[in-house]
Amino acid sequence: MSARKILVVEDEAIVALDIKSRLKRMGYEVAGSCATGEEAVALVGRLKPDLVLMDIMLEGAMDGIEAAGEINEGFGLPVVYLTAYADKQTLDRAKITNPFGYIIKPFEDRELQTTIEMALYKFDAERTMRLSERWLATTLRNLGEAVVTAGSDGLIRFLNPVAERSLGLVQDAARELSLQDAFWKRTRPMDDAGPDKHLLRAADGGEIPVEIHLSPIIDDWGKDMGSVLVFRDISEQVRNERELRDSLDRLRVTLEATVGALAVTAEKRDPYTAGHQQRVAALACAMAHSLGLDEERSEGLRVAGLLHDIGKIYIPAEILAKPSRLNSIEMGLIKTHSEVGFDILKDVPFPWPVARMVLEHHERIDGTGYPGGLSDGQILEESKILSVADVVEAMSSHRPYRAALGLERALAEIRKNRGVLYDPACVDACVDLLESGRFSFETDQRLPV
Repeated sequence: MSARKILVVEDEAIVALDIKSRLKRMGYEVAGSCATGEEAVALVGRLKPDLVLMDIMLEGAMDGIEAAGEINEGFGLPVVYLTAYADKQTLDRAKITNPFGYIIKPFEDRELQTTIEMALYKFDAERTMRLSERWLATTLRNLGEAVVTAGSDGLIRFLNPVAERSLGLVQDAARELSLQDAFWKRTRPMDDAGPDKHLLRAADGGEIPVEIHLSPIIDDWGKDMGSVLVFRDISEQVRNERELRDSLDRLRVTLEATVGALAVTAEKRDPYTAGHQQRVAALACAMAHSLGLDEERSEGLRVAGLLHDIGKIYIPAEILAKPSRLNSIEMGLIKTHSEVGFDILKDVPFPWPVARMVLEHHERIDGTGYPGGLSDGQILEESKILSVADVVEAMSSHRPYRAALGLERALAEIRKNRGVLYDPACVDACVDLLESGRFSFETDQRLPV
């Protein structure tokens, strides 16, 4: 580190020479010396020393205290007085200039060096603090968020420009107001938006949505010193969220219409089972609710229920409407409808695994189902629900080749094969819904599409 530069201001040449000699022995660099206050101010501007050693009684019109005042105000450099005067009047005048030391002549080298080192250390620390404060002040002025600080008494201490514009206040006037009056009394919570989002009555009388963060200021002893309030205008965010919700609503309407059109397409192909998909979807959703599936998964199951037989559009109409039992070849064709439905739906960007549910709705937990022969751990929970609902509705309804077998026979079938073909929890939920009367095909047979 280079030697610190010191300017010596002393009107007695011999004393000045002695001081410079001592400073050099101590390892300091003498930036220069002068005998008047006027010269001192000029040399500080030109030489930019690290510290000024200042005698008080100097030649010329300006004494050392006046010179120190100008140096402090114009350059902010540390000044240490070297003087033979210690009377109260001189000390009181010297204090006004915020000196970094006051040494009475004559003095020892150790006293001089200690005072200089302490002055330089204090000045460096204060300068670091001032720079930090300048960085902070500049940052706060240029933040996009509004910042308001308040003391422990609740009165405002600081507002940045964004806060001034948002609240219609200026710094000086705001200091007479409490944070409660200037901010909180002008806000109200936004509906369904969380505790940190409020509507703020702006300076122009309108309301703007803001997001608020409030933090306490605590000193080293845990004492409350005040608080910092940061808020930002979220008008654009709110507008974007509203547009997104509207867009999602439109997409949902489009999806519903598309699903409905596909469901109707399958029913037109197989008029004898008209309404089957809607009834299966209704029962499956009721079962999902009983089993604790969330709304999102239940919605995916509903869509899969409405489309689970879409693959039958591939099956010849004469097979679908055949009034007698199907032979093995015809049954083989019928069994392809799960895979055909999967192929139709696999590239549709549903937010749920609809295609997979359609593919698996004839799988059985013992591995005897089709088309993949999957067993319990390989089948989606939604697919297990769908398979039970499909069996119960199909057995309860009329088919071209037989009359309806009735709900009692359908429930007996799933009870008999509970834990064998069908998931036990799904069977229990289905039986409970239908036997308790909490679900009925007559009242819940058709869901909106």
